[in-house]
Amino acid sequence: MHKVGIVTVWAGILMSLLGLIFGAIDLVEYGEPSIWIAMVPAGFALLLLGTVVTQFSTK
Repeated sequence: MHKVGIVTVWAGILMSLLGLIFGAIDLVEYGEPSIWIAMVPAGFALLLLGTVVTQFSTK
């Protein structure tokens, strides 16, 4: 479970960063938020889940 937690943390970080970068670009270009902005809370949830799984697992 420790490796699953680490992978989930990295996936959450990646989703949050991509959502922030591409969401901000779409917001500036088109003036309305896109699906990219919705990736930020989902990425944060994955980051939190991965942190919890990593902390509760035994190596």
